Amino acid sequence: MHSKLKPFCFLFMVALTGHAQTIQKCTQADGSILYQQDVCPPGTAARLVSVNTSDSGNLTLIANSNHQYSTTLTINGVTVPGFVDTGATFVTISLETANRMRISNEGAQPGRMQTANGEIGAAKKTLSVIRIGKFELYNVEVAIVANSPTLIGMSALSQLKFANENGNLILSKR
Repeated sequence: MHSKLKPFCFLFMVALTGHAQTIQKCTQADGSILYQQDVCPPGTAARLVSVNTSDSGNLTLIANSNHQYSTTLTINGVTVPGFVDTGATFVTISLETANRMRISNEGAQPGRMQTANGEIGAAKKTLSVIRIGKFELYNVEVAIVANSPTLIGMSALSQLKFANENGNLILSKR
């Protein structure tokens, strides 16, 4: 993984239980990172990254030190971390991630896409179902790009309500 992205990729699992559950980012002495439900093991540095409040139907994302939010993206049973990016038009994944998620080329529309760093080649495809955190979303357009971090853009976020409360991003179903 690209060293600049590693500190910002907060992968966490969301269990749909009847109570609030926290996800901790646990940094071990050797620098390796693991994600743990509720409590980090002794001897690790802990940082809260998510609170799943399933009773209210919300998912609370906690900003990292650069004020970025992340959650999970699941397609075809494969889950990866992704950045929430309200400036991105599409959910964007790398070609490698698309292959791991078993996304076929059938029906993909090749084309060009404008990014902050210029124009790039991309294949766009509408997927019938994806999961963002604990939310199942339907008919979401995804852009597959050769090398890209996973971005959760407006093609998915438009199906959710989101609000910033006390520096946390609160997601809920529309």
